[in-house]
Amino acid sequence: MKKKLILIDGSFYLYRAYYALPNLTNSMGFPTGAIYGFLNMINKIINNNLNNFIIIVFDSKGKSFRKKIFNNYKLKRIKMPNNLIIQIKPLYKIINSMGYHIISMKNIEADDIIGTIAIKAVKNNYFVSIFSLDKDMAQLVSNNINLINPINNFISGPNEIYDKYGVMPNMISDLLALQGDPIDNIPGVQGIGKKISTYLINNLGNLKYIYNNLNYLNNLNLKKIQYIKKCLLNNKKLAFLSHKLTKIKTNININIDINNLHIYFKPNQKKLLYLYKKYEFKKLINNIKKKY
Repeated sequence: MKKKLILIDGSFYLYRAYYALPNLTNSMGFPTGAIYGFLNMINKIINNNLNNFIIIVFDSKGKSFRKKIFNNYKLKRIKMPNNLIIQIKPLYKIINSMGYHIISMKNIEADDIIGTIAIKAVKNNYFVSIFSLDKDMAQLVSNNINLINPINNFISGPNEIYDKYGVMPNMISDLLALQGDPIDNIPGVQGIGKKISTYLINNLGNLKYIYNNLNYLNNLNLKKIQYIKKCLLNNKKLAFLSHKLTKIKTNININIDINNLHIYFKPNQKKLLYLYKKYEFKKLINNIKKKY
């Protein structure tokens, strides 16, 4: 029987918690909404996975390789509010005191950390569940990796990814390279939308194959073939740049021993209780007292 590893996109939960409880503070006026909301959401996952290993991954400061090759990458993202920034270190202390491992690496995006750990875990006989709303994560889905929607808990395997996006998981980055992704400011191919992108991939193959076989477009049942060819040719550089931006790296250097995950999970009840009292989380304090 396979062991199970839970990978949590901590940055998603952090922002969601912050905007759900933006005005919550303790009696000293320190903002605690992001911390408290995050813990409530994460505890639900923990309670449903008591016998499984859990790793929480966060984005960090620094310029990722994507930003270096395309300065407009994620240009529209709102800067993290100061009231949220100052809650991050306390949250990390609490999570570590709970006995859960946090990974955040300078200049490395959480997607690439999650992707690398997921693939490494599968090779070591784990089944992996990823809690994230990031569509890029869909490319990691396989028979041994599923994707769980943090909002409605919908579980996606390969078939569910195909039903949602119209292509199999291994073609998600090719799809986004063609159609673009306005959320991350991925340019894609101007003039090629979701419908045509999906059709091209399912009838020809990945991005590289499409560009190496543009003459095959004449055999497809598509209107405005010459217009589509022109769009592809005029935006070739952007298409391959977009592919680099959307492709999750699965081979970054992470100092974690997948075969000995138990060494990372060491709860500290005394410290946890102290932190809960400091930030005045009465419900969480009571939960600890009931548990122990």
